[in-house]
Amino acid sequence: MTKASPLMLLTIPCLPDLDLSSNRRRSRHFMQQAQDTATERERAGVMLAQARRDINPTYDAGPREIATPVALIWTLFWPKGVRARDADACADLCKPWIDSMTGKGLGWFPNDSPRYVRRVSYESVAGSHPPQGGHMTLRIEQLWKE
Repeated sequence: MTKASPLMLLTIPCLPDLDLSSNRRRSRHFMQQAQDTATERERAGVMLAQARRDINPTYDAGPREIATPVALIWTLFWPKGVRARDADACADLCKPWIDSMTGKGLGWFPNDSPRYVRRVSYESVAGSHPPQGGHMTLRIEQLWKE
């Protein structure tokens, strides 16, 4: 049996780039898709570092490994007037965000292989209300065997 212990809860004041959804991917040239994904990975690194600073003002965005293995639990809050995406579509949208946490990015874990990231789940919530509007949360939990 695997047990989980909460490590941190980050609130990110934006949503992923909707152009990275799997439904739109096929309509674009692969080089443009790669460039857009790299740009989103950079944006994700900045936003995640800021969210971590919000809960820990001494965090300096340098490589700071998190105890692994972990579970990543994403909740995406879609504002009124924006069509909420299916929870399974959130995987494509959040992949650059997960990649930004690894190795050459924030360095929170070496990579996102099952050795370090065992579980990723997504929840999609329609019609979130101001003041936050569209935003997301990321709960990181440390996993261990009982």
